[in-house]
Amino acid sequence: MSAVSYDRVKRALDLAVGGAALLVSAPVQLAVAALVRAKLGRPVLFRQDRPGKDGHIFQLVKFRTMLEPDPSRGLVTNEQRITPFGHWLRSTSLDELPTLLNVVRGDMSLVGPRPLRTTYLPRYSRRHARRHDVRPGLTGLAQVRGRNALTWEERLDLDIEYVDSMSLALDLSIVVATIKTVFQRSGIAAEGQATMSEFMGSGQPITCVPLGEEHLPTRVEWLNDPRVRAGITISFQAALDDTVAWFRKAAEDETRADFVCLSQDGSTVSMFGFTDISDATASLYLYVAPEMHGKGVGRLTMVHLLREAQRLGLTEVRLEVKAKNTSAVRLYERFGFQVTGDVPGEVKFKMTAAVR
Repeated sequence: MSAVSYDRVKRALDLAVGGAALLVSAPVQLAVAALVRAKLGRPVLFRQDRPGKDGHIFQLVKFRTMLEPDPSRGLVTNEQRITPFGHWLRSTSLDELPTLLNVVRGDMSLVGPRPLRTTYLPRYSRRHARRHDVRPGLTGLAQVRGRNALTWEERLDLDIEYVDSMSLALDLSIVVATIKTVFQRSGIAAEGQATMSEFMGSGQPITCVPLGEEHLPTRVEWLNDPRVRAGITISFQAALDDTVAWFRKAAEDETRADFVCLSQDGSTVSMFGFTDISDATASLYLYVAPEMHGKGVGRLTMVHLLREAQRLGLTEVRLEVKAKNTSAVRLYERFGFQVTGDVPGEVKFKMTAAVR
């Protein structure tokens, strides 16, 4: 059976089996809803945007398993917010029962790669992005071969294995294995965590460290290169006569933080930094090595950039970007930046993003 033909059969099975399961599980769902209301309060349901087939966004529905964030009560991280009751819901997969509605609607399938966060979309490698060639599922290969106990690379590789070998026989074997896994309650979370750790990017081949004196010659070289200068606006362009004295002064400036990103062979591939840090907001800059333009380094650097912003306690970052630099504008938009206004006197945009 061809992939196209099986996709139609698979959708028919989703409607039939998913619809029947939704009806049969209704009494159980009502009981679970009452327990969630009593133990966790309102809302009973957890709703969140997730990417489906071809990256189209839909709203995932599940039972809540965590308390609402409340710093005054020490409820900040997932580990602090999840309760024994919530962990039990997850271990039995009862929290997933409302998601049958997503299956009936056609947002999801019974079997397929699990729907992950929308913020992960730009972090996938080209290969791992193929997980969105099919509808996401209630269960999948990763769920029956370790669930959240797997590393991200292992989990995503299994998603691609499923996409490449999707068939009725495989789906049936996954459903049977899922039932066994649920009864064993294995692989609910990564070791030492209440949930799976955040996915920061596929096969990250770069590491980022604080800017050092040894990186200054490269910084000056880049800022003199027309390919780099083309994307830099005057308001965030560092002086071209960077010196050790400038660096030492910048290092003592508590309103800024500068970083350099290195490839696995130690060569400098990008630089970024935050300036004017105040009240949990900051301006930022990002330079990519001229020879690395168009090779995905900007995407990988953005992952590290946002992680450093979180570490610094920032809630909002802003920058200016030339309107003609469409590739940079698209990159920033993929990571949640929005155009907040034009800059008078120059054809460029102000862009702002909330740090999550």
